[in-house]
Amino acid sequence: MDYKYFKNARNLKAFFRDASSSELESIIEKLTSLRDCVKSEEIRRETELKEKTAFLSNLLNDLDAHNFTVSDLAALTGVKKEPRKKLDARYRYVGTDGETYLWSGQGKIPKKMREVMLRDGITDKNFYRIKKD
Repeated sequence: MDYKYFKNARNLKAFFRDASSSELESIIEKLTSLRDCVKSEEIRRETELKEKTAFLSNLLNDLDAHNFTVSDLAALTGVKKEPRKKLDARYRYVGTDGETYLWSGQGKIPKKMREVMLRDGITDKNFYRIKKD
């Protein structure tokens, strides 16, 4: 059952129809305690986010004031941006210009490959797939 069910007064009344007043008091106390815990956690997260935002804003302002970039910081820590790994070719085709081309299969079909497919009357790109031995 979803907690949203209890937002409706009629549903609450039907659900707790057979409950005594002392049972309802006990439930109210537990719900109040739960609400206090949830509220304090929300306040903690909000405060943490504000502090983090303020810190980062001050840091960026300081960097800007001294003409530093994020790349400068990365260079100081020795962190190097790793180049993207080139994907292995999965398709090989000979273009209309006679050159052999390779395609990884990522993204749109290359324009030259579409021209070759149109020229050869082939509709399935797998015709050009490189066979693994």
